[in-house]
Amino acid sequence: MLFPADVLDSEIRKLRGLLQMLHEDQPDVMEDVFDFHVTSLITHAAPEHHARIRAAARSMLAEVQRCPARRNPDAPQILLMEALPSAA
Repeated sequence: MLFPADVLDSEIRKLRGLLQMLHEDQPDVMEDVFDFHVTSLITHAAPEHHARIRAAARSMLAEVQRCPARRNPDAPQILLMEALPSAA
């Protein structure tokens, strides 16, 4: 299914919000998530929109990365696996 241009623009704007959130909370996975979402957008877009999507997304990523991350000290710390106690 191909997205019409207005849906693509909406999805690109949503990507900015996601990048900002990741920049502040999980910067180590930001580029992987970015690549996944841009690829997904491109697979749902007509070929004539691919260059525009890539250019807008790369510009957006660079802009978000230039901004200082505003960390939320009250945000919960989510750990995927707790540290195992060392064997004595």
